[in-house]
Amino acid sequence: IDSTHRTSTFFAFNHRADNTIRAIEQKTADLLGCWIHQIEGLQLVRYLPGQFFGVHHDMGDLLEDDQVLLPRKHLAVKRRLVTLFAYLNDLTEDQGGCTYFPKCDHLRVTPKKGMAVLWSNVDCNGYPDPNTIHAGEKVLSDDKNVVKYGLNIWITEE
Repeated sequence: IDSTHRTSTFFAFNHRADNTIRAIEQKTADLLGCWIHQIEGLQLVRYLPGQFFGVHHDMGDLLEDDQVLLPRKHLAVKRRLVTLFAYLNDLTEDQGGCTYFPKCDHLRVTPKKGMAVLWSNVDCNGYPDPNTIHAGEKVLSDDKNVVKYGLNIWITEE
């Protein structure tokens, strides 16, 4: 992991790892009308004070001109078509940790427990949508107990 671009940490769960994970995956499939096998293994993320995830796109490597370099099509690596990011705890605006969308009129979503943000990573033509370039902003606190927790749920191509 490039610490100039990402200092947050994550834990990836195996697909259908236990009853809780299976329930989240099934609820997501039902909500979004996709097959359960299209849900990538869930990823728990943690941002301690001062940690962040720089501007990026969930489908591939973000280039300087806001183009996205897609990974090669491969059976083991599926492209992420949709992102559902669920917030697992609250932070106040002054504590930072917002999800920031610079191409969407500088939209900032403040973490609120139980809330989620859903976006399509592709445009209507199936190409990476630059409007979904985003970042996990730095948690701004000297209090080591101020932590941001979230859950990445990605829906992939078949």
